[in-house]
Amino acid sequence: MVGAGGARSLQEILRQRQGSEFVGRSLQCSVFRTNLQLPPVDRKFVFGLHGQAGIGKTFLLRQLREISLQHEALVAVTDDNESNLVAAMGAIARQLAGQGGETRGFAQRLAEYERRHDDVLSDPQAPSEARELVMSTAIRFGLGVVRMAAPGLGPVADAVPPERLQAWMEQCRGYFARKFGSQADVRLLLSPVEELTPFLVEDLRKLAQHRQLVMLFDNYERTSEVIEQWLLRMLQGHYGELPVALVLGIAGQHPLDPNSWGEYSSITVTWRLDPFTSEEARTLLNRRGVRDPGLVDVVLELSGGLPLLVATLAESGHDAHDPTAMAVARFLNWVPDQQRREDAVLAALPRGLDEDILIALGAEEGTADLFRWLRDRPFVHENQGRLQYHQVVRETMVRYERGRAPRRFRLRHQTLAEHFHRSRQELALPGESAWYDWEWRALLVEEFYHRLCWAAHRWLPDAMEHCAAACGVDAGTAQSWFDMFAEAARDSAVSIVVTFVRDLQRFVRPSGELDLNGLQKYLIGRLEQDSTGRAASTRARTWVATDAGAATSGGGAWSFGEQEGRGSNYRGKQDHFGTDLSESVPPVIGE
Repeated sequence: MVGAGGARSLQEILRQRQGSEFVGRSLQCSVFRTNLQLPPVDRKFVFGLHGQAGIGKTFLLRQLREISLQHEALVAVTDDNESNLVAAMGAIARQLAGQGGETRGFAQRLAEYERRHDDVLSDPQAPSEARELVMSTAIRFGLGVVRMAAPGLGPVADAVPPERLQAWMEQCRGYFARKFGSQADVRLLLSPVEELTPFLVEDLRKLAQHRQLVMLFDNYERTSEVIEQWLLRMLQGHYGELPVALVLGIAGQHPLDPNSWGEYSSITVTWRLDPFTSEEARTLLNRRGVRDPGLVDVVLELSGGLPLLVATLAESGHDAHDPTAMAVARFLNWVPDQQRREDAVLAALPRGLDEDILIALGAEEGTADLFRWLRDRPFVHENQGRLQYHQVVRETMVRYERGRAPRRFRLRHQTLAEHFHRSRQELALPGESAWYDWEWRALLVEEFYHRLCWAAHRWLPDAMEHCAAACGVDAGTAQSWFDMFAEAARDSAVSIVVTFVRDLQRFVRPSGELDLNGLQKYLIGRLEQDSTGRAASTRARTWVATDAGAATSGGGAWSFGEQEGRGSNYRGKQDHFGTDLSESVPPVIGE
């Protein structure tokens, strides 16, 4: 049924109204719209958007989606909500199907893969290698590139020395062959991306005979570590010829690496999104009803032209005295309950949020209600059940809380460090298997983010040791530590961390990639400067290898779980975790 104004759904009405409020980026929208109308010989097929957090990349991507739908194209949008390449392809297929573009061949093969995948995990006789292989497809974006020697194995393959990798794969191959009796199923489980993508490409070719296709990839700074090679292999024709009716849009904080994308420059448009001009910002404020000249000037100064911050600060008309306090007040506009306002500020301390973390912060009573309330805030988005503040908003709230109560700020981070340490221990992963597990690695990073915000002088050597070990796992794992250090420096403002992060910048290549070998050697050298760190640096040195993740000694991955409590760098660690971290800390939420 077609409603008023020709709209066919509530979502379409919402998109139309959001589009009418859209300010700026008119050039980009016009170019994209015109491009869809050009003949293939004159068309651009890759649009790369980049710019800092809060610059409006996601909003512009939504506009490109709306423009595509207006031209009756089939559109799919993915971001870091999809946990891996198989999940991303499934999300693309579902979105196209929802618009009338069924990918029947791919959907059938994907269903077969999911059945075989579940069969392996439910089989008590399955060898551990086979379980880890199929579970590796659940590794989140950014934790490792799929090694071509073992497509589908991902970070697990990176953690296995080359001399063991072939035996590992043969064990899995033999088990799959015995269980399923089909070489097609064996290939599907060993290399799901390689097996599934040709089916997707073939279905795209069929759909492109009748409709244009637009595939948009958001948060590329988080997903590129895994998804980039897949996209490039598609453009190379590795999975079959792509249709000329396909357009790709890629949005991230960094421009596409010319070393990888240079050969496609003739079909690529690159857009760097800059902050709003004064005129654009004033237009947005006017549309939001902010017309007082003094308030407009304050918002322009405070926001720096960042579209998200301009829009958020426009939501209230409070007088401005302290800019940071004003920004927090604007983010929490229309929240009459003072306690809820306090809850929102303090819940910004962790980098991600779930109900368990709220309980750790002291919100035992009413945790579920508070979580639902936070989920509905305009500056919070949900990712697979977890909440995350927008970066610009979170930075402002953390700075505000650190300034008004420095000691409480440190104690809160101590409490959160204890929570993540306890969560990591509860996984009960023995020995080397800990470093194979993405959840264990993620908990370790969060634990040390809070340790650095709590007591940086005490915990920085341990953090350096773990980062050195992470350099031997894969680029994504090392990058997660690098990013954590940067956020800890910004959020704690502790000089020793700020200086350390400044020193680390030398290991960022012009392409944005990390020099893992140089970073690892630097960290080991720093540890060796302190006599208490020599045992730790010796352990970390086992990660220096000719190939990423191939240990030079010991025949396997070094595990933090194995070494905890041993060696000179861990003297008294049990006391730290058993006594210091259990200090009485007053509840945070609802106190």
